[in-house]
Amino acid sequence: MTSHRMTRIIAAGAIGAAGMGAVVALPTVQAGAATGSVVVNAKCSGTSVANLQLQREDTGKLSVDFGVDMVRPVAGVPWKVSAKDNGTIFVSTTKLTISDGSFSVSRVILPAAGTNKVVGHAVNTRTGETCTVTGSI
Repeated sequence: MTSHRMTRIIAAGAIGAAGMGAVVALPTVQAGAATGSVVVNAKCSGTSVANLQLQREDTGKLSVDFGVDMVRPVAGVPWKVSAKDNGTIFVSTTKLTISDGSFSVSRVILPAAGTNKVVGHAVNTRTGETCTVTGSI
């Protein structure tokens, strides 16, 4: 199962549970000790869900995957996207959603010494909805 598909399943479950009146605590964090990975999911200011995945590569670099999944799938929606590692911007772009209403950005970066605090931020340029998700590894 792809990480994007997993994100959609997690998001759908969280949104479905919220719709039934259940209390959903987002963001959620999953850490894998064996893989050195962190997964963070967060609700955006509207109905979308953001996902941040961080993983240390065998090369010592840091793999960063940030994405947003809109509840109502609409292709071609522009989102202004940025990502920072310990305050240093390493992504600044505009992404368009694909047919399922999502987009993702992947980068492999040189990590800073010690803990890396990664912040992904996206703004839907049509609606103003914002998504911010933070993870540390």
